[in-house]
Parts: sequence; structure tokens; C-alpha cells
Amino acid sequence: MSTVTGTSTMGSTTMDVRSSATSLPEAERDRFLEAVIRLKHQPAPGGPEGVSVYDQYVAVHGAVMAVITPGLPPGETVNFGHWNIGFLAWHRQYLRSFELQLQAQVPGVTIPYWDWTDHVDAVTRLFSPDFLGSLREGPPGPVPDGVLRNPVPPADRPAWWPDGADGFPIHPVLREGLGAQLSRGSVGVSWPPTQAGVDQLEQLVIDRPGAHPLWYFWLVLEEGHPQVTSRTHNSGHNFIGGHMSGAFSPNDPVFWLHHANVDRLWANWQANRLAAVPGSQPEDHYPPPDQDSPFDGEPAPIGHRIDDEMWPWVGGAPGYGADVSPAVTALLPDFSDEPAVSVRQVLDPATIDDLGYRYEPPA
Repeated sequence: MSTVTGTSTMGSTTMDVRSSATSLPEAERDRFLEAVIRLKHQPAPGGPEGVSVYDQYVAVHGAVMAVITPGLPPGETVNFGHWNIGFLAWHRQYLRSFELQLQAQVPGVTIPYWDWTDHVDAVTRLFSPDFLGSLREGPPGPVPDGVLRNPVPPADRPAWWPDGADGFPIHPVLREGLGAQLSRGSVGVSWPPTQAGVDQLEQLVIDRPGAHPLWYFWLVLEEGHPQVTSRTHNSGHNFIGGHMSGAFSPNDPVFWLHHANVDRLWANWQANRLAAVPGSQPEDHYPPPDQDSPFDGEPAPIGHRIDDEMWPWVGGAPGYGADVSPAVTALLPDFSDEPAVSVRQVLDPATIDDLGYRYEPPA
């Protein structure tokens, strides 16, 4: 196997490879940063003036929390991306769609993942002036160093810096009261998770009649649980703080690395289940569409069941929208000309599209 610029060649099959952020060669780190900065300054097709493709993806994350669907009673909305079983699938599709946009700026680049358990290397290599900028404690404040400042002083701009870019500005509609500069500020949550806790999570199987094991894995991964590990997705957002703690958390590029690790842990859990149940398929390790939640006895909402399509990737289907401000609505991308994407279609990262992707183990 040879690995080149985020892509692996195995026989005749080429697949994108996502690697640990702390083990990226300097050239690959810079390619990722360049793609992010370029996408931040790439005008959104057909969008309002001053809106970038990056801004559009940030807007999607806020709008997904209040989706209007066909047949829904007036005033009711569905959170397609959080608080239920579809959290895993929606974010997998969301990251992959964003990753393809990065590749349109810098071919072959992939989203690295933030291995939460490798905290020493994260502080020295990931949250450093050379990569994503330093962390902050206490009340939110601007990121003090690196290429995610606004503006970036000319003397601090790397050789790959795009012409015409001054910094990494936060769009006025997406700031959530935190200003035009990317902000961080840890709210004092316990961090990091232990390796033992993450290992336990990847193997987590709670077998109860009528309740698929993924229900429990999803809940621990999104929210945390003291009997496995309380330091998972939600805690990671709050550990970074600032913009990462809000609805428009992808304002901070740490978001993509954070969720790549969420997706990696799910992929590892899936691989463990496939190995434990010979002859099974990825769809066997997702709850059947008629199974109610073991937590509240309610069916999963639309967008979360295995054959549901996931907003905003619903093709040209009528009746969908988002109950957000007109200013946010104006920023949303239009995917109506693209094929609809269902939960079932993203269960296997290797077949999510023509290329697919996989995760490289931590170095």
C-alpha cells in the first residue's frame, strides 16, 4: 500500500485516507490549512455578496436543528443532526460533503481527526500557532495566533497564503454575539477522555430485547455517560468553547477534526460489530425503521431512520425548509440538483461515494 496526499492505493482501488492530526507531515498539515482558508474565501455560487462556501456549511449546521418537513404540523420542526440516532449518519454525510469541497480547492486533501486521548500531542502539535492556533481558558476571546486570526499580519502569512485573503473572518450572521474573530474559551469541562474509556466505547454492546445496540453507542458518543466515558462529543465542543459551543460551531475548523474523530469511533464500532457477527452487513448494525427508542418509547424522527433522506440532501423533494431567520436562510447552499442521500447510503465509509474513505490508525 502506498499513501500519497491523503489517498491510498490498494490494488486497483483508490480511497481517501483520514489520518491523525498530530501525526500529519508538515506539508499535509499546510495543504489542509490552505484548503480551509481558500474555501473560506471562495464565493458561494449564487449566494449573497460576501458569503463563502465555508460560511454556507456553517449555516447548514445551525439550520439542521430546526428542519421543516413535509406533513409536519405547523410550528413543529425536526433536528436532523442531533439528539437522536441519526446524529451519526448526518454528520458523516456532512463531513464528507465538506471534504469534497476542500478537495475542490486543494486536490487530494482530507480531514484529519483529533484523537481525543492523545492530549499531550494535541496541545503541542494541533493547538499550536503552526496548526489551528492555541486554546484559551475562561471567557471567550479571540484565537491569539496562527492562520485563523482575523486579520493575519502579512509577516505571519505562510508561503501558500491565497492572494486577496486578509484572515479568517466570521460572517456577521453566524457570530452568535462573539464578533468577527474566531473565539475560544474552555468552560472548564473535564478533558481528555482516557484511552480505556474510548476502547470501552468502541466495544460497547448493550443487548436488550427490542433495543438495537447502536442506540446506546450513539447516546454515549454524542452526550457521554459516566459508566463508560463522559468525555465525548458534547464535552469536546465545550472544552474548546467560544464559537465551538454554539449552533454555528463549524465556524471553528477544530469542528471538522472533532467530528472526524466522532465518525472514526463509529467506524471502529461498526468494524467490531461486523467482525463479531460473521456475514452481517452495515445495515444490520443500524436500528430497523420500525424500532422505537429504548429511552422514551418514541419512534425515531424523520431523517433518522435507515431509509430516510437527510436534509439538506433531499434532492428536489418539496416541502422541506428550515425555521431559521431569513438572514441564515439566505446563506444556505442549494443541493436540489444533487441526488438525495439516505441514512442507509452512508453506513459504509468505503462506499459512501465513488471514492470512499477510511481512517488510518493513530501513529
